[in-house]
Amino acid sequence: MSQLNTDQFPVRTFGGPTALFEYGGLRFLTDPTFDGPGDYPSLGPTLTKTAPSTATPADLGPVDVVLLSHDEHADNLDTSGRPCSPTSHSP
Repeated sequence: MSQLNTDQFPVRTFGGPTALFEYGGLRFLTDPTFDGPGDYPSLGPTLTKTAPSTATPADLGPVDVVLLSHDEHADNLDTSGRPCSPTSHSP
């Protein structure tokens, strides 16, 4: 019978889908969104961000991997979040 590992897995959250965690010696950032509150037009409904991120990209330190669910609209990758990618490039 295998035993579950019950060690804690620390994750730092910044609001919305954005989180930072370390695993296997690498630092992972999910869906970087750091723009301020406001309306963000999209192909569908206008998305409204109601609260600022709890940090800025400069507060993150080095990031090895960005996990991005999708970049079709700003609630998963915004203008301030794009430079967070280690090999950042805009579409």
